[in-house]
Amino acid sequence: MTNYTTRPLIEGAMLTAVTVIMAIMGTALPMFFFLVYILPVPIAINIFRHGLRWGLISIVASSLIAGTVFGVYSALSIVTVTLFVSPALGIGFKRFSPTKNLIVAMAASVVSVVLALCVAFFLMQIDFLKDMQDILNSATESSIEMYKVMGLADTDIQTNAEQLRNIMKLIILSLPAGIALSAVGSALINFLLTLRLLKRLGAKDLTGLPPFECWRMPIIFLFLYGFSLIGMYWGNTRSIELLYNISFNINYFASMFCRLQGLSLLYCALQHFKLPVLPKILIMFFVIFTPFMEILMYAGLFDMIFDYRARLSKRGSN
Repeated sequence: MTNYTTRPLIEGAMLTAVTVIMAIMGTALPMFFFLVYILPVPIAINIFRHGLRWGLISIVASSLIAGTVFGVYSALSIVTVTLFVSPALGIGFKRFSPTKNLIVAMAASVVSVVLALCVAFFLMQIDFLKDMQDILNSATESSIEMYKVMGLADTDIQTNAEQLRNIMKLIILSLPAGIALSAVGSALINFLLTLRLLKRLGAKDLTGLPPFECWRMPIIFLFLYGFSLIGMYWGNTRSIELLYNISFNINYFASMFCRLQGLSLLYCALQHFKLPVLPKILIMFFVIFTPFMEILMYAGLFDMIFDYRARLSKRGSN
């Protein structure tokens, strides 16, 4: 009698071992910290090839092994990082379109980050926001001391110190949106890596994301951006700090997707004019790292309404 569980058992064991090695290296060796962010990849491959049951077994096994060797921190890291994202990717590649799969994976990644922060706060007594604020305050005080050692005038020191404190407040204020955006970026990286590896393993029929010049963000980001401006205005004029903080983070989060839409529009225009590869890359880098990026954000906002790419394609066909 043929044992049909042999292959998934062997592959599951190998992928579990890969997950454990990645978790250990990512937590024990600072130079390999990035491996923690791509832990969902091997388990997502296992779920895609052999089903959700084998993926959950891999999560439990790798968590127990890592926890036994390096303590509960490694075990919790594996659980929080992989519990939602790996099933979202593994099942998504089977059942959903690439765009829907990526959206589900991004939502799962945000949930995973929130879960990780809750676990760190309630089980390990680690307040990430407070620790970050302490680090930034310490950096500010160190900078002020450096200005004093350099012999700057008191008025210059006060001006620079006030600017630094305002920057630090802005960083602290935007931390929730920054954390959410990092989760979204992590989901995109995991999506691309999983897709690449699955194709290398024989799943040639899987389709990826459309070309970058065809990317279009959901129009909901346009409404989020607009309503967040209203919320920031009301929160500021009526001294409602909570409303202002929430609206500020929504504005920051939505504006990043508007910028991405603008970059896609710019790349589409560069493709339309048939520029060589090197000039296109240089133009994109120039726009990203200069104030032109803000102009491109508004171009992305208007592109959500007027669809400039359709007009470019019509002009090209004529």
